[in-house]
Amino acid sequence: MRPATLLLCLALAPACVKGNPIELDGDLLTEGGTLRIDGCGYDLTTRYGAEAPRPGTAVFGPDPTPRHVHLGIMGDPKTSVVAQWRTKDDKTLASEIRYAKGASLPAADLVEEKAGIVFAYRSTGAEEIRVHQAHLCGLEPGTSYSYQVGGTDLDGAKSYSPVYTFRTAPDTVAHPDSEVVFGFVGDSRGGYDVWQLLIDELSDRQPDLILFSGDAVTIGLTQYEWEEFFDRAEPLFARVPLVSAHGNHEVNAVNYFSQIALPGDQENFGVDYGFAHITVGNDTPDDISKLAGEFKDKIAADMAKSNSARWKLFMHHQPMFSASTRHGPSQTLQDAWLPLVDQYKIDLVLNGHDHDYEISRPMINKQVQATNDNATVFVVAGGAGAELYDNGSDYWTLYSEKTYNAAVIRVRRDQMTMEAFRHDGTQIPQGFSKSKP
Repeated sequence: MRPATLLLCLALAPACVKGNPIELDGDLLTEGGTLRIDGCGYDLTTRYGAEAPRPGTAVFGPDPTPRHVHLGIMGDPKTSVVAQWRTKDDKTLASEIRYAKGASLPAADLVEEKAGIVFAYRSTGAEEIRVHQAHLCGLEPGTSYSYQVGGTDLDGAKSYSPVYTFRTAPDTVAHPDSEVVFGFVGDSRGGYDVWQLLIDELSDRQPDLILFSGDAVTIGLTQYEWEEFFDRAEPLFARVPLVSAHGNHEVNAVNYFSQIALPGDQENFGVDYGFAHITVGNDTPDDISKLAGEFKDKIAADMAKSNSARWKLFMHHQPMFSASTRHGPSQTLQDAWLPLVDQYKIDLVLNGHDHDYEISRPMINKQVQATNDNATVFVVAGGAGAELYDNGSDYWTLYSEKTYNAAVIRVRRDQMTMEAFRHDGTQIPQGFSKSKP
């Protein structure tokens, strides 16, 4: 980390931790706002430290070239997607998406257009960071679309990204034989050469959705690491939506909530994708009492609503069960959230935080089970580039290894499997498989 950045974060510790507005160079950061997204049925809300979102206008800055193109989810992934990007300058306000049904189409065939949305936030050093978003709703399930983002100024000058292709989630009622693939990875902070290798390995495995368990950067308020994170991942993230859990190193910063499009309050929410439901929780809130209060209630409500889902996953950052010698298991989260995992019979819990690979034996109420029929398996895959921690073993440990790693999770109606791999592409010997009639 840059020394000046660290000193600033330490000096502003309450703001770093709580995500409150702070003063930099005497300028009070804005307090966010809400904009209804036409045709999508949801609102876009920005946080303290960011402007209220507003429609783009036909204005170019010095270099309007799009960059950091990545996809997110705020609505039903069968019928919607969010494209997000920045430009090489932060003065460009022109914002638009062009798209059409079909894979790998030429730019000339992108005949549908939709205006984008812009807002800016301030990072450390008071620099202005401008975000562009375009929200597509009413799409067809299980369908490929080609798109590009950018804009046109008042003089008719144009600046657009390359053409990318994404695919919406399948309709499992219409296609009960459908399979989806999740890439699972976390803890890239400070190790972006390894992050690049894992992005390449994930791309080769053709995921439909990326599940990131948190800690993309060292301190959430420092923008330069976010630049690395999105630069390296753009070839994958421009094609595959990202669903992220908040990590402790994101420190509830405006940078995190502004740069990743997520459903609901962006902290505790659920996503249906194929035959799976993924519940996501923030286990490092601005007020620790929320873990057993407000946040537990939100997670419980999502799990109750999705209780009939065929496969149930729960992703948050800090593991309830870890044998790493660095952090280990969280008793606080066991007390607050483990009863929900047992009550709603979650199949897989996905974590990072400890920088190794670990998979547990099947568990119910902290007890190892003979089979995983009605039990939960806990996975730690916190090896996306941050310095590795020593692994260990405890009574729940099925396998652990000190290695950079990621995984792919394949979900069909009758089976869910997980294969983990190292940053060099070699397979880790212990994965996961579970079948249901």
